[in-house]
Amino acid sequence: MDFCTNCGEKLSESSKFCTNCGLKVAKDNIDMSSPLKTRMEKKKNRSKTRLIAGVGSITGLLLVISVTLMVKDFHKPESKSNAAATKTMDHSKDKAVENKDQSSHESSNLSASDHILPASDKRVMREEDITNLTKEQLRLARNEIYARHGHVFKSQDLQNYFSSKSWYHPDPSFDGSLNEVEKENVDFIKAREDSPN
Repeated sequence: MDFCTNCGEKLSESSKFCTNCGLKVAKDNIDMSSPLKTRMEKKKNRSKTRLIAGVGSITGLLLVISVTLMVKDFHKPESKSNAAATKTMDHSKDKAVENKDQSSHESSNLSASDHILPASDKRVMREEDITNLTKEQLRLARNEIYARHGHVFKSQDLQNYFSSKSWYHPDPSFDGSLNEVEKENVDFIKAREDSPN
């Protein structure tokens, strides 16, 4: 069915003028339903396009904000408490490495020094006398008490170690007798050697 392009009145197919407004009906505009539908479809399509563009813009904006926040969080400087804790842990690690290095240095210097526990034959040792000694140093300190008497060691590493000392003079006749202070120190050092820490 045809409609008038001016007023939208129904036209008969043979009409040359609109019966309502008198407008001359053009031959190419006879079927008004088609252009009217096209305009309505274009309007709907524009609305859809705008909606899609709007949703796309919002989605893109949210994506940009999310990425920005993630990047900011990634490059965020440590809080003072975390930095202090990390620094403390690093300092503790450094201290442990330093102590380990010092222990190994002391161990290597043992052969250069005279005695590990110089007074272990004269006075009873206390915890503070042996607290910084390693298990290896404790073993040497305990055997040092016997070495003062010239004990000949069956263990090759102990024999080599004490043979390097100027004060050590092997005495095969030594029967293992120790004074009371020495006995007390041997037991004390041995207990520390056998402890799990």
